[in-house]
Amino acid sequence: MSSSRLTWGLVCAAVICGAHFLTTDARAAGEPWKPTGRETTASLKDRTSRLNRPKATGSYYEAVVPDTLDLAERARLGINHFASLISEENGYEMYWGAQKICLPEEAMKFAGYQENCMGGMFTHYSPPVMNFWWSPFHACQPKAAEAMVMLRLMSGSQQGLEREAGMLEMMAGMLGEDDGLYWIPKDKSKPWLGEDEWRPYANVHGQGRMLRAMIAWYQYTGDPQWKKRIDGLVDGLDRVMAVHKDDYAYFPAHGWIPYEYFRSCYVKGRGWKDTAEPTEEKFGEEGSLFNHQGHVGGALANWYLLTGNKQALRLSGELVRFLVKPKFWADFEGGEYPGVVGAEHAHSQGHFHGIINTLRAILEYAIAANDSRLKQFARDGYEWMRQPALARIGLVGDGQGCGCGRFIGLAVKLSEAGVGDYWEDVDLYIRNQGVEMQFTPEDIPYMMSLGEGKPAPPDDPSGTTKGVIEATIGGFSNHAQPYKSSSSLCCSPHGNLGFFYAWDGTLMHSEGVVRVNLLLNRASPWMDVDSYLPYEGKVVLRNKTAREAFVRIPLYVDPKTVSCRIGDRPIARLDWFGRYLWLGGLKGGQVVTIEFPELERVERWTAPREQRSGYVVPLPVGTVYTLRFLGNTLVEITPPFSFGPYLYSDRAARYAARKAPVKKVLRYITPQVIQW
Repeated sequence: MSSSRLTWGLVCAAVICGAHFLTTDARAAGEPWKPTGRETTASLKDRTSRLNRPKATGSYYEAVVPDTLDLAERARLGINHFASLISEENGYEMYWGAQKICLPEEAMKFAGYQENCMGGMFTHYSPPVMNFWWSPFHACQPKAAEAMVMLRLMSGSQQGLEREAGMLEMMAGMLGEDDGLYWIPKDKSKPWLGEDEWRPYANVHGQGRMLRAMIAWYQYTGDPQWKKRIDGLVDGLDRVMAVHKDDYAYFPAHGWIPYEYFRSCYVKGRGWKDTAEPTEEKFGEEGSLFNHQGHVGGALANWYLLTGNKQALRLSGELVRFLVKPKFWADFEGGEYPGVVGAEHAHSQGHFHGIINTLRAILEYAIAANDSRLKQFARDGYEWMRQPALARIGLVGDGQGCGCGRFIGLAVKLSEAGVGDYWEDVDLYIRNQGVEMQFTPEDIPYMMSLGEGKPAPPDDPSGTTKGVIEATIGGFSNHAQPYKSSSSLCCSPHGNLGFFYAWDGTLMHSEGVVRVNLLLNRASPWMDVDSYLPYEGKVVLRNKTAREAFVRIPLYVDPKTVSCRIGDRPIARLDWFGRYLWLGGLKGGQVVTIEFPELERVERWTAPREQRSGYVVPLPVGTVYTLRFLGNTLVEITPPFSFGPYLYSDRAARYAARKAPVKKVLRYITPQVIQW
């Protein structure tokens, strides 16, 4: 056995250790939750607490539908992942996932490790292992908590409700009574959170993620205690953590703990070590100011829109005015395209995830304040960021599963706000990289093969080998090579949130008018969408309450080839508003069928030169990739990705048929609409 383990000392006598170094409490092994047909609103409410009990419950019903991309089904898998990571025996903390974490010796020693690495990928050990470390509590567990709200709305999954309630109770208990901040508490049984003498501490990134999570749970439950907690956190950010200057504000990047992911932490009773104003975007965790604090202002703006909290709007504006300063944009090394002032158009180079989070926060404030200049800034930034790598299919940033999810969120929010029309982008993202990086039951043989012949993992009290494969289902791959050989709690929330953003944008309703923006399967109280794409160019709309519908037809379809019928009655003359087909005079119970040719096409894209900084997809420079699409679904890529040959490898065979298979499912319909 390797000596890589936490310095445990007398803590081994603690109850959570039991008699083993490797804990085995992660979950009861088994398949993700599947509806039985006996689910009721009572069964959902009986297994929840005040903190996670929905204020309105939906309904389940059986339907025969095309066996094509179903984001609600993907959400069910996502709930499996997050619920399975919650460890009751460790105070409802979440495991990180199966990933090898290596950091400088000093940082690892601060968290009790004697070597520079811990954990492992599926390629390292058999059985695989997943671990705790400081990042989940800092920010990633709140990310997961936000995602769980959205995934339950989509899927109606009842898996892990009791564990979820315990987790939320624990997290709510971490909020300070005097300042409302989200504190990492003292706890000698968890050395991976850093030396106890430096706790409690409050991570900047985690404050924003906890704020977004609580806003989601407040809407889902209607519990006024969530509102009280959110108002308290807003006040704490404003009074305690932020540094105010003239008309702007920022969070310092220098706390008392000098190690990566700890340095942006505010230590209780000591405050900030240095409140110096950041001078460039590379001034922060993971080499990015934006990554650890860029998104906070957006959550504040959203809270103002929901409740009218003027303190939240003021602080949001101050933070955003800081983030749009020219020193943080364009090429930080001094170059730019001739004739372009890049800093005025949100040109950037660096940490993709942080930049996208920041652009979305700027947009969210712009919507709240009705600032058209900032709306344009966010749009310019999105269009700049969709140029590198293979953004055509959502392969962006460094290729992690979370990058595409964030990208989808920004594109949907820009489109919903009327700042642009990016539904075609969203369709390409979600059908390809947006789902390809999620671990599904079909991936289990591949995952198990990666560990064949590998040694058992070393003893580690922060790790478990219990049910790791099962717990990974529904999670997302990070960028460790080969892709889909490792999972982590930083990627899985954003990847799954990408499902919600696309699902939410697929169908919108207002006063009897439905707008279908994406031809994806979707159940709703107003209309159901059955999509036969990409096998067939066919979509069936099952109307319930809509009087009118606007249905967006993808860009690759020639409008002259579209046909439509209501029941058996063909519509002779179709009415168009841009790419939207208009259907008027609809009645409940009518079935509308829209058909068009689902054509195959080939596109060629060249791998660009790498950026000089930031996380980037390891595309071999100059490689010309041939992408074969069926509609907007990538069915084959040549050559395969050297860094992820498993990706897309089964699609050519899967989509060889030209008739969609069908299946019987138990669908869930939620009456709730959440503002995000």
